[in-house]
Amino acid sequence: MPTTTRAYFQREPNGALELDTVTLGDPKPHSVRVRITATGVCQSQIYWMSQPRPEPLLFGHEGHGIVEEVGSAVTRVAAGDSVLVTWLPGERSATRAPERTEAVLADGSTAFWSNVNTWAEHTVVDEEYLIRLPAEITDPAIGLVGCAVPTGAGAVINAADVRAGDAVAVIGLGGVGLSAVVAAAARDAAVVYAVDIAGDKLEFARHFGASHTVDSTTTDLAQIAHTSVVSRTGLPGFDKVIDCVGSTATINQSIAAVHAGRVSLHRGGVVVVVGVPKGDVPIDAIQLLTQEKSLLGTLGGSCTHEQLNELCRWSLDGRLDLGRLVTDRYGFDDLPKAVEALRAGKILGRALVTM
Repeated sequence: MPTTTRAYFQREPNGALELDTVTLGDPKPHSVRVRITATGVCQSQIYWMSQPRPEPLLFGHEGHGIVEEVGSAVTRVAAGDSVLVTWLPGERSATRAPERTEAVLADGSTAFWSNVNTWAEHTVVDEEYLIRLPAEITDPAIGLVGCAVPTGAGAVINAADVRAGDAVAVIGLGGVGLSAVVAAAARDAAVVYAVDIAGDKLEFARHFGASHTVDSTTTDLAQIAHTSVVSRTGLPGFDKVIDCVGSTATINQSIAAVHAGRVSLHRGGVVVVVGVPKGDVPIDAIQLLTQEKSLLGTLGGSCTHEQLNELCRWSLDGRLDLGRLVTDRYGFDDLPKAVEALRAGKILGRALVTM
């Protein structure tokens, strides 16, 4: 029978984030009802709060929970399982489109999100968005592997394909950027430059593997790149730059900071855009052409569920320190305070909301 729970939703763009009792339908054949124990708060959710929508929106796309009920055709998880909730779908989504998540509001209207919602005490989601966790993973902060960690780490591993000996820079040191720093260090990059405008974030990044830090309010990254950094080709500049901000300034700064190519000999460096641009971004396209540099985008780090499982294992072997990454903790009723703190740039690492 339908389940009532509390969930956050927003009716209109830039409207209030409301918390109220909602009704969840019974799980469909491939759906699962999950009791959420913890959720992260992501910049992309703040972006979507200002965007048009056909119906009220649900929010939250990384979390941890316990399975309560499964649909008749579910095979990935069972009742009682501890699960990672992620917006990144599993491999079977190639042959079956996963269901969206929905909740009926008190006035009878339907709120939705296209994949999952975790800003709720319970959720009903398609099994393709769940990963069963091993018994040795007990920290609800593992929910950050649903988005923040793979978005940053996957940009390094999949999009940039960072290799041992590469010179790497990461711009923007929130939870995503710090995860990129972790992955670059884990891939044995020769140097990992952490770049931000906040001094506390720069110092914090050293705990995650940054070898150098750059305060971009006083120092030009491109100038540092071409005077102090040597790429694996022997030319000045970075091999890979991971831009976790996505502004016009940082994207063009990144393009300028990677090394040039040499026609017929080798290509130039690679820039990977991870941060969400807030509008049109003019770029210096002539550099991309004449210096054979590459500008790539990535969504969720392009991570597979197999890779998400590997990132979960990083939390056990010490490569990923979730305890340190979570710098701000909130109760469920205070989730809007976490949103405003993130919007104001006051979250040092990543915020975690627990139920």
